[in-house]
Amino acid sequence: MLDKKWDKKLLIACATWQFIDGLITIILGFLNMTKMSDVSKTVPISSFNGLVGTMFILAGLINLLIAYYFLSQKEINKWIMPILVIEVIISYFCMDIIAVGTLVPAVIIISLKKKRQKLVNSQ
Repeated sequence: MLDKKWDKKLLIACATWQFIDGLITIILGFLNMTKMSDVSKTVPISSFNGLVGTMFILAGLINLLIAYYFLSQKEINKWIMPILVIEVIISYFCMDIIAVGTLVPAVIIISLKKKRQKLVNSQ
């Protein structure tokens, strides 16, 4: 039988990866900015990298919020699944394979828990 906390562990691992990935994206964006000679051409590049890096960090914060707050409650909120599915799709299109590899099993485990809760409540 599956351990009860695997979904939480997977979300925490994904959040940790997203923090690291976001910081790497922001740092590499600023390193590329210093290598270019014309500052006016580098502003959109560094702004884009900063935006993507910030998006990864915010996704990590959302995963930590879900793991520590929403999954510790008795009933799983109905908005957790759509948020995680949207995050999986965005991570897939950003080619963030590690995030997809940790989020998909977490989504499956959470959906199974939610289905089990519905069965228990209906009986």
